[in-house]
Amino acid sequence: MCEVSCMGRTKNMFDLIQGTTNEKDKFKNSLLTTGLSSISLAFLFKALGTLPLGVNTIPYQIALMIGGATSIGTHYYHTDKKWDTLFNNCNLKKGEMLPQLREKKKTKYGYCLRFSLPLGLSENDFQKNKKAIEQYLDRRVNIKYKHKNIIIEVIEKELESFDYEVVKCDGNIEFPVGYKYNNKIVKVDLSYGSPHMLIAGETGSGKSTTLRGILTNLMLTKNRSQLKLHLIDLKNGAEFNIFKNCKLVDSFSRNKTQSYKVLEKMSAEVYRRYDLFFQNNVVDIKEYNQKFKKKRLDYQVIIIDEFADLSGEKDSIEILISLAQKARACGIHLIVATQRPSATIITGDLKANIPVVLGLKTMNEVNSRIIIDHSGLESLKGKGHGILRYNGQEIELQSMYLGAQKARNLIKHTYRKENKGIDKNFVRTVNKRDIGEVESFEFFSQLGGK
Repeated sequence: MCEVSCMGRTKNMFDLIQGTTNEKDKFKNSLLTTGLSSISLAFLFKALGTLPLGVNTIPYQIALMIGGATSIGTHYYHTDKKWDTLFNNCNLKKGEMLPQLREKKKTKYGYCLRFSLPLGLSENDFQKNKKAIEQYLDRRVNIKYKHKNIIIEVIEKELESFDYEVVKCDGNIEFPVGYKYNNKIVKVDLSYGSPHMLIAGETGSGKSTTLRGILTNLMLTKNRSQLKLHLIDLKNGAEFNIFKNCKLVDSFSRNKTQSYKVLEKMSAEVYRRYDLFFQNNVVDIKEYNQKFKKKRLDYQVIIIDEFADLSGEKDSIEILISLAQKARACGIHLIVATQRPSATIITGDLKANIPVVLGLKTMNEVNSRIIIDHSGLESLKGKGHGILRYNGQEIELQSMYLGAQKARNLIKHTYRKENKGIDKNFVRTVNKRDIGEVESFEFFSQLGGK
């Protein structure tokens, strides 16, 4: 998650010096400072050529260069030895060959280390030892592979908290998820490569406010001709109630029976769209919409809060997994959320077909592994602090806080006027294609019509 590349050149030689926390580090960094200063002074003497009274500077240059090189070498010897011990203990080596520290650079949130890799070591080997590296440094770290090097980003500052603000999103199903350490926004677009999303974390992890922020941003940045939402709130509608009358909302379900009807209807829509693609010789919704610009298909997203309540409903789960497997190319997408992550709820079939995962704080390491396949979520702070797995990367972020009343104020202008004040368990807007044509009007005369 390092925006400042460790591969680039430092702005000046003193950028290599990182802040110290103990006497040993201060001593080692003083060696580096002394070495760099000596070499700088040697170059100064070289530029001067001779000192006053005709004193030759060459002997001084040589002495300063040797002394400087020795100090720097001693610094890096001790630094490398420290890492050698860790890598040996973690078996991060091939034969006798260990990763070598090549660069150390300050970042806005800590510092960044670049190690060259012996042939045969992989990023996965480092990820397996992430906890040991974090305990050794007493800091959170991010690990990634880049250009035959392992980058270890060491986090020394806390993520900031952010109140919700509307974020411009141009993608068909693009929305903000949160902010990284460099205060840059992280967005996800389900219509581009990664079609479905799982949000999971324990009570107090920030799941509800994260979902509220995603929905609010969609309501404020999309229109009904491009996107329709199907909200399934299995907490009897309490969480999604503020959104049920929004123009983007095509259906609103409060219980398992209503949920099954929506899932069944969406499954039928998937098959209808694939038949349409077959008849028109196109492979997906993007190609269809390019070919038929006046008859474009909309994108539709099914958003399920407390997915765990469906876990015992075999028919609903089968449809849901089928949608996750088949719906990606036809513009039907899923966002499922739960605060009860377990292997019986987040099954292998479901995980295999949901590529975008936002893991929030969990109770223990076991639940973290269920969500993101490794530990780490149990160490998060809660309240929207999460790890996002998206496009092959893991990004630590902080979601924006959005209270229910602020959300109401932001979206109230998107409510359907005709539904204002009407409490319906199931809101459905009828499309023209759902209305059947009457082939005969004979029944009308029997009713006394003319």
